[in-house]
Formats: sequence, structure tokens, C-alpha cells
Amino acid sequence: MTREDTIFDYQRAALMRLVAAVFAVAGLVPGGPVLVSMTVDIRRQVIRVLGPAESALRRLIVIKARGIVVKLSAPRPAPSRPIPKGKGSSDRIPPFALFDRRKWFHELAKRGRPLRGPAPRISGFDEPRPTLDRPTPRPSEADIDPASLCRRLQALHKALETIPTQAKRLVRLQARRRRNNEPLKRTEPLRPGWPPGYRRRQNHPVDQILSDCHMFALWVHRPPNTS
Repeated sequence: MTREDTIFDYQRAALMRLVAAVFAVAGLVPGGPVLVSMTVDIRRQVIRVLGPAESALRRLIVIKARGIVVKLSAPRPAPSRPIPKGKGSSDRIPPFALFDRRKWFHELAKRGRPLRGPAPRISGFDEPRPTLDRPTPRPSEADIDPASLCRRLQALHKALETIPTQAKRLVRLQARRRRNNEPLKRTEPLRPGWPPGYRRRQNHPVDQILSDCHMFALWVHRPPNTS
């Protein structure tokens, strides 16, 4: 076993222990049904860990995908008629997201983000005072359906158990995008800079795991020394 394999197994084991603790706190069973309710405190604890854990696992998958070669089958012609979509099940585990979400660059955006709150009230002396429209109240955290959060946790757990399969899926997806020359879809799964969920103040074990996995991915994919 090489040093890279030892580091990989150590980071994977640490991430598995953390994810198991999150499942225990949320009262969720791996592969089981989604929850119908979740307290605000538990929801915040899950969200605090879920994003960084997904980024850490994504880097482990990228490391595992190094050196894998896949052979794509011939592209199939598009169907002549649209395929009807089924209703599906709310307990179905979605595929794990293999690509980091894109960064938001305010200076490159065509228009800024919409401002929240009421519009300015402007009127003249001889005009009636305009009425103030009350903004639509946001739902409280206790009223939010935790089904999507549970499905993300289930997808994270399943991908953590099947990292080699996820690595082959990533290589196949990259090769398909390169072959089809899709300009709007990325071929590199990791975005430049710090990963999603990264925090400079590492006050949670998941922060250290994400930092170590990110540095490990950069170290494994470092350019060869030609000097």
C-alpha cells in the first residue's frame, strides 16, 4: 500500500464516521425513508456538515478517478417523441453531484441580484400617500420540508460507500462531455479556489476534513517535476 492509499483510507474513514454521526443526530437510517419533520436545531447541524462533507467526498472521488480509462459506446440517436417522465418516489436516492457548484462573480454578472424589501415610496404634495405592500413572509425553518435534505444525506452516504463506482461515473461523464463538445458544461469537477463549504475558521471537525481532502487532491494532481 502506497502513502497515497494510506492517506485516502484515513480521510475516507474520518468522513464516514462524521456522516454516521450526522445520521444518528438526524434520526435517519441509511437507505431508509425520508423524515417528515425535523427540528430547527437539528436542521442547522445537518446543514453545517452536509455542504463541506459533499465537497470533501467530491475530492476523494476525483483522486480515485485518476488513471481510470473508460470506453464510450456510440452515441444513440435522439428519440422521435419525448419520453414521458414518471412521478417517481420521494424516497428515491438521487445521484451524487460530482461537480462543484459554480462561483458567483458579481462583477461579471449581467445584472445584480434583486434587492429584497419594499420599494421606495415617492409621492408629491398633491398626491395621496402610496400604500406600502407587505412582502411575502418567508416560511420558518420549522415549516420547511426536510425531504430534500434527507435525500442529499442519502446520496452522500451511498456515494461514500461506492467511491470506485462514482469515480468511473465521473470519468465517463467527463469523456462524454469532451466528445460532445458541450460548451456550457464543465469537464473539470473541481472549481478553482477554495471548495464550496470551506471556512477559514475551522471550528468543526468537517472543516479540517475538507481542508485535508482539498490539499490532498492538489498534492496528488500536482504537475510532474521536470527539473
